[in-house]
Amino acid sequence: MKQSAGFRALVWGTVLIILLGAAVLAGRASQAPIQVSGSTRSAGAQSELARCKTAGEGDEACRAAWAAARARFFGRPAS
Repeated sequence: MKQSAGFRALVWGTVLIILLGAAVLAGRASQAPIQVSGSTRSAGAQSELARCKTAGEGDEACRAAWAAARARFFGRPAS
C-alpha cells in the first residue's frame, strides 16, 4: 500500500510543529522568573543617593550606595 505525497507531507509537517513547540516550551522552562517587588529602594537609600548626586566622587559612602543601587538594578545581590 503506497501512501500519497500529500499525506506524507502532512505527517512530517505535524511532527516538525510538535518538535518546534516542545523546543520553545523547554527554552521557556529553563529561564528563571524575574522577581519584582513593589519598591526596590528604601527611603534611606533614596535620600542617600539624592545626597550623593551633589557630594562628588570622593565619598566612600556614596560609592557604596551607588554600587548597591546598581546591583539592585541589574538583579544581583548587593555586596
